[in-house]
Amino acid sequence: MSLPKHIRPEYSTTIPSSGKKIRYQPFSVKEEKILVLAAESAEPDEVTNAIRNVLRNCITHPSDVKVEDLALFDIEFLFLKARSKSAGETIKLRVQDPNDETFSTDHEIHIDRIGVKKTKGHTDLIDLSETTKVKMRYPDISFFNEGVSLSDISAATGLIARCISQILVEEEVYNRSEMSEGEVEEWLEGLTTGEFQKISKFFETMPKLSHSFTLKNTNNGEDFTIKLEGLADFF
Repeated sequence: MSLPKHIRPEYSTTIPSSGKKIRYQPFSVKEEKILVLAAESAEPDEVTNAIRNVLRNCITHPSDVKVEDLALFDIEFLFLKARSKSAGETIKLRVQDPNDETFSTDHEIHIDRIGVKKTKGHTDLIDLSETTKVKMRYPDISFFNEGVSLSDISAATGLIARCISQILVEEEVYNRSEMSEGEVEEWLEGLTTGEFQKISKFFETMPKLSHSFTLKNTNNGEDFTIKLEGLADFF
């Protein structure tokens, strides 16, 4: 007689970008092994695939949630939630005073206190002029390894081109799926600097998985603040 399949508990939370309610399960031992092996491989693509596949297995409802369509900060948030229910609801970190490299200390963070921070006034519909608007989409899991970089004009142009959803000119709507990457980049290069900066601000103000805390440096008696952003900072 075969053993019955073990039923994992379910929890509920809200997807930060959409406010949509979902149910999820904690990682199984098998899924933990997948994540550990991917991390040990040090192959960025393997890590991304492991996170994608584990989250697919953990999200139980609704059935139409596609991990590939979620914003990167949604994925980071949900991954952290599922991890907390499987490996413990606290994270232990070794942190260093950014102003004093000789001082470091252990610190414990309760995962429920980590959230997605939103900037007031942030919008995904950018008004470039009276006749032109741009609809943006958030970076997805394909950006997990490379991150979101605005370090130079080339990096910013490539990032924006990948995240444009629609270009609206007067009554015409141009969908990104109908345009090549080259067409979009050429269109972006024709913008004024001010218009380009308006779109860049979308990434600067978009929601982020973030947590800040203040500790005391016992060597000099001064406080210092640590700000963690993105999934990698919590491990």
